[in-house]
Formats: sequence, structure tokens, C-alpha cells
Amino acid sequence: MNREVYRNISIVVAAALTLLAAVQCFFVWQLWRDAVADFERRVWSAAYKSVYEAFRAEDARVVGSSGVIDLDLNDFELYFSANLLEADALQPYVAEIVDRTRDDTVILRSDSAMPSKDPLTAEIEIDDEGDIALRVHVEIPYRRFLNEMWGVLLSAAAIVALLVATFLCLLRVMYRQKSLDEMRRDLTHNITHELKTPIAVACAACDALRNFSADADPAKRERYIDMVSVQLAQLASMVEHILSASLVEQVPRLRKERFVLRPVLDDIAAGCAVSGGKRAEISVECDEELRATADKFHLTNVISTVIDNSLKYSGESVRISVAARRASAGVEISVADDGIGMEPRHAKHIFDKFYRVPTGDVQNVRGYGLGLYYARQVAERHGGRIGVRSRKGAGTTVTITLPDDGR
Repeated sequence: MNREVYRNISIVVAAALTLLAAVQCFFVWQLWRDAVADFERRVWSAAYKSVYEAFRAEDARVVGSSGVIDLDLNDFELYFSANLLEADALQPYVAEIVDRTRDDTVILRSDSAMPSKDPLTAEIEIDDEGDIALRVHVEIPYRRFLNEMWGVLLSAAAIVALLVATFLCLLRVMYRQKSLDEMRRDLTHNITHELKTPIAVACAACDALRNFSADADPAKRERYIDMVSVQLAQLASMVEHILSASLVEQVPRLRKERFVLRPVLDDIAAGCAVSGGKRAEISVECDEELRATADKFHLTNVISTVIDNSLKYSGESVRISVAARRASAGVEISVADDGIGMEPRHAKHIFDKFYRVPTGDVQNVRGYGLGLYYARQVAERHGGRIGVRSRKGAGTTVTITLPDDGR
């Protein structure tokens, strides 16, 4: 999957999530509007009914602006409260009589306090001329609406959250697949590049022996044979590195044994010091009696791999410190160097399969991104862990922690 396809899919997913959230919000908003509208309808119905019963019945005396107004809000409140209760809309309210001929001057007002929240206001004419009207301010029960709609709100939020999580997981899988594809391409490129060089050198040496009578000169013959041997050894090393990542997965069970750690570390340090091809100072700090319980073969390969990385990713000279000590979690083996280091965003991925710190089109150090993946597999198969601390230009420290089963 190329970058453009991944970007387009991400845009489509983001648009789908936005549309889904908008639809859910509109659905909830419509339910809210319907609840408020239904409450308003019940209040208006109760108000009309109460006005008719209290003021427009035969015994109610209501005269226009030219006469005397004889009204009693207590009668209206008795009817209105009962009608609101019957309509399941009883809320705090204030009733007023207003004179429309005098700019809606309030003539009478009930003793109730004005609702503090944004109230629903209903105004109904009392007399036939429309000069006198009754106005009621009823508190809208928003809290009750929320209590009645919490199930709908919760289910809508759960659906949105579930779909968002699903889409994010999909994007994460796609991103990981994209990264794996890129790393596999890099692996193929690196393997092809590295295999071509020793093969070409070995073929050239063989051609010289066969076609240019190099075998007639013992010194030349010996030099060309040595070249072929070195290149074949390099090819064998490459194959060994590629197979090492799957080796630990193929072994159904590690062959753990209890052994003294110091001699093993000394042998590893001595072997790596002469094979790095640069000035390397490798020191070992370990108690003479410190013992570990592990598969010696795989543990040796892991430490050698870590030291080999310290040699590769450093300058013309490097100082490496290999230390082992007993800790609360078991036995800790650390390899610290003063090499080029790396940024934290790369350090958290270096134990992933095929991952290599990107350096653009220039690859001064060849590799396959399998060595540290193999190291993590070995540590985890032992029930331990492996971690790294690094800073760009300030070196790297890799720590392997193994449970001390024989403590």
C-alpha cells in the first residue's frame, strides 16, 4: 500500500467518522426538540383549558378597556395546576394579567417567584376584544428531559465510540501493514545489495584463477583463494543472521542451564573486539561468582548481536562496557557504548522485526533489522525483557533482564 492510498483511506475514514458523529448529534438534537415541543404543546393545552374554565365561563365578568376588570388569578391557578398535573407538565410557573391597550402593562401577578431558567411563555386572550390577556411563564424541565433521554444518549455515544475504535484499529493495522511492506522492501534491497558484493568478488577471483593463469603464481593463487574464502565466510554470516531470527521461534523449548556468567562475557568481549574492524575498547564488569540460568547458546548470540550493533553504529573508535549484576527482577546484563545513539522515536521500534533506523538512501551500515528482533524473542522466551536507552550523539545502553530461576 503506497502513501497516497493510505492517505486517501485515512481521509475517507475521517470523513465517515465525522458524518456518523454529525448524524448521531442531529438525531439526539431532534429528540431533544421533540421533547421540548411536546412539553410546550401540553402547557398550551392546559393554559387554554384553564383560561376558559376560570375566565370565559358564564360566571366570569371580564369587561374591555372601557369598563372594569374583575378577575381572580387564584381561580386560574387552581385550574391551571390541576390541568398541568393531568398533562404531566406541572412545573413552577408565574401567571400575569396584562393590558394590551397599555403596552402590555401587568395588571395582576401571582405570588409565585419567576422561574430562574429560560421559561416557556404562553399568552392567551381573555376578552373577546383581545384587550386583556393572560400570560404564564412555565419552567421547562430540562433535567427531566435529560433523565428520560440518558439511555438514548448513552447508546448513541457507545455506538460512536465503538465505530471510532474500530476505525482506529483498522487504520493502525493498515499503518502497521504499510510499515511492514516498507521494511520488507528495504530488507530485500539490503539482502540483494549485500549478497551481490561477495558473490561478485568471489566470481572475479575464480575467473582470475581460471582464465588469467593466476594459479601459476603460488602467491597470487593463495591471495585469490583467501579472497574467495573471506567472501564465502561473509555470505555464511549473512545467511546466519537471516536465519537467526526464526531460529528461536523454531525451538520448542530452550535448553536452560545454570552457569557462571563472567567467563561467557569475557569470551564474547574478546571475540567481538577482534572482529569489529575498528578500534574498540570493550570492558567487562561482572562479579566472578554471578550465575545465570539461561540457554547459553542463545544468550551468547544475543549479547554478541548487541555488541556488534555498538561496533557498527559508532565512529572510528568506540568504548563499550558490558556489565552484569543481580537485581530484584533477576540478572541484568547491560551493554553501553559511546556511539552515535538514536532519537527516542526510533528507539522504541528497534526491537520490531525488519525495523532499521531510517537514514534515507544512504546505508553506511548494512543489515536486515532482524538481530534485535531475535534478541527480544530470546529475552521474552526466557520470561525476561530487553530495553534500550539512547540519545542522539550520546550513545546507547541496551539492558537484558533474565529471571534468576536458580536463585
